[in-house]
Amino acid sequence: MIKLHNCYADTQYCLTHLVAVIFFAVGLLTRSLRVSVREGLNSSGTRTSQYAGFRFIQDEAFASDQTNQCLLDPVTFDPQGETCHFDYARQSGARLSIKNSGVDYITRSSQQDSLAIWTRGLRHSSFEESFIPESCPADTEPFPVITFGAGISSDEAYTIAHGYGVTHFCGTVNAIGTSGCWLLNRGHGVMPGSFTVVPPVGKIRIANKCSNPDLFWALHGAGGGAFGVTIDSTHPTEPEKSLTTMHSWALQGWGGPSTPNFSMFVNDKVSNNEAKKALAPALDFVRVQNGSIDVRTYKNFYQFYTDNMNGKFATPMTISGTIATTTRIVPEDHFLDVEARERMVDAIMDTQAAGLPTAFLTTMPLFYGRNNPEPNTSLHPAWYKSVWLVANSVQWTATSSIKERKQIVSMLKNATAMWKEVIPDGCTYANEADLWEDNWAYESWGDNSEKLLEVKGSVDPDNLLSCRHCVGWEESLPGYECMSGLDV
Repeated sequence: MIKLHNCYADTQYCLTHLVAVIFFAVGLLTRSLRVSVREGLNSSGTRTSQYAGFRFIQDEAFASDQTNQCLLDPVTFDPQGETCHFDYARQSGARLSIKNSGVDYITRSSQQDSLAIWTRGLRHSSFEESFIPESCPADTEPFPVITFGAGISSDEAYTIAHGYGVTHFCGTVNAIGTSGCWLLNRGHGVMPGSFTVVPPVGKIRIANKCSNPDLFWALHGAGGGAFGVTIDSTHPTEPEKSLTTMHSWALQGWGGPSTPNFSMFVNDKVSNNEAKKALAPALDFVRVQNGSIDVRTYKNFYQFYTDNMNGKFATPMTISGTIATTTRIVPEDHFLDVEARERMVDAIMDTQAAGLPTAFLTTMPLFYGRNNPEPNTSLHPAWYKSVWLVANSVQWTATSSIKERKQIVSMLKNATAMWKEVIPDGCTYANEADLWEDNWAYESWGDNSEKLLEVKGSVDPDNLLSCRHCVGWEESLPGYECMSGLDV
């Protein structure tokens, strides 16, 4: 059985084009088509091109109530006008959810019994050599930018930017949307210069430092699904330049991911020889441990991306399984104090021994924070004082028993508590936070939480957008009951 559900908006931006193929009778498929469908499940592009395709199929595998599995059962709704879906929800009492790519550990992009707004159809992009944000003074110095519609994925954005001869930084997972929660709830990468957004009240708005500045502040750091539907985002760019990469154990001045036995760092400010000289102590350490080192220069970031991030180190897809994470942002002071460093090492080894994979990302905006004491984002201030993001994860499949799931969740919660004790002045990364964190708002945004609620009230006074662990969400709100019961 095939169900097609089309939702479109009659606006200049074509707000949504929603097509969801929910399920079908596999027994009617030919052998070759069955193979094609099976292969498609492993493809980010195939999965995210359908509304029912999520990167982590938590609607099937997460629920603790076996009689209430959060399964998708959408209905058809054809809105007319850019705010019609909000008007409908306000009049009917329907809940709303916003899905970009569906790469979401927190399950914000799907909600039981909600009217889904899918932004995959927003496929526009453009490049502008001299951009001045709307409403800024005429004497503002222009800068080059690239604009991506919300439906453009990371993989597509890298390719588009390379076509213009400029560099763009986005998520590691190639299916991530350029204007979704990865952009709106994080501090990695380039700070957008402008957003186009449709809030629940009013018409389409341009948000930047000069136009709707409070909304701009809120969107950058806490904007995932809370303040409106993001139509597109505009990013500063710079010309492509060569990169030096190093696969070793290093921290100083380099950016990239690490695990206890692997590191991959990138730097666009040094040559191959300069890299070897600057990081000689780290290279010597790796050699003593009989490790391997690969220092090489790439022509530009796009070549590095295609060879590594979307090549040999591409993250495999998860099929009918659940991945839950916990993260901790680690301030610089913990690297400068010997005892603090030892506590971090002990914590890493303890979580590894407990069966929780550990990764560290040297992607914090530390240098940006030093040069910009007031960064004008709603992120927790600890982001701008930190070097590392430490992450642990757990997973189970749809066949895991409820007992097994509860045990795994208990492991994750123990890791969260341990990291909060080891790094008390840190915070969490909202996109990869512990789903069962009680103090989730403060851990994500710190003292910015109060102002965020004020901005939320100004653009969504009826709280129509109430996704899990988004600004304004409360445990008592409906839509996620099927996920309760695992943290007891």
